[in-house]
Amino acid sequence: MTVLRYIWSLKWSLLAAAGTMLASFLTLGMLGYVLYYVAFPVVGMVYPPLSAWKPDTVWPLIVAAGMVWSLAFLPAGMVDHALGARGVAAGYRKLSYAGVLWLGAVASWLFLIATNLPPVRA
Repeated sequence: MTVLRYIWSLKWSLLAAAGTMLASFLTLGMLGYVLYYVAFPVVGMVYPPLSAWKPDTVWPLIVAAGMVWSLAFLPAGMVDHALGARGVAAGYRKLSYAGVLWLGAVASWLFLIATNLPPVRA
């Protein structure tokens, strides 16, 4: 019963994960493109900008980035739940939620580039 209660406490994060995964697919990668520029301060230190990539490999990565990033809502919801149980103020919880989502954007782009993109030289 406590597992169901825990999952119910994450209902908005689960809904957001499903919604953003669908949105990434339906917008044909616009979400992934925006996420690239959100994550660019870190990704740009390791990899060249999108304009230097080969066109055939860019679009599938952009679509996949939004879909992979949507999974970041789950740990963000878990962190929010844990902080709420400790009595942390709502403002700090929202800030940590946004931080986890940003880290998810960076991690999803770094993972997808490292595993799918052929070596790129600037």
